[in-house]
Amino acid sequence: MERTKESIESAIKQILDQKSYKVPDIKDELRIIEDLGFSSLDIAQLIAHLEMELGIDPFSEGALISSINTVGSLCNVYQSCVHGKK
Repeated sequence: MERTKESIESAIKQILDQKSYKVPDIKDELRIIEDLGFSSLDIAQLIAHLEMELGIDPFSEGALISSINTVGSLCNVYQSCVHGKK
C-alpha cells in the first residue's frame, strides 16, 4: 500500500518537474487539476506511468476517471485495485 502512494507521489513530481512547475509537498487534499495544474494530457501520462510501474490499470477494471479529483482519491483508486488483486 505504501509503495502505491510513493509511486503516485513520485510520478506526480516527475510530471511537475517536466513542466518546470514548483513541486509542492504532495498531500492527499491537493486537487490534481486546480492545485497541481494538470491537464488531461498530464493525467493520461500519469496513469500510463503508474500502469507501467505498478502493473495495474484500475480504469480498465471499472474505476471511473471522473472519480479522481485529489491526490488522495487517486491513491484510493489504486489501493482498492491492489487490494482486489490480492
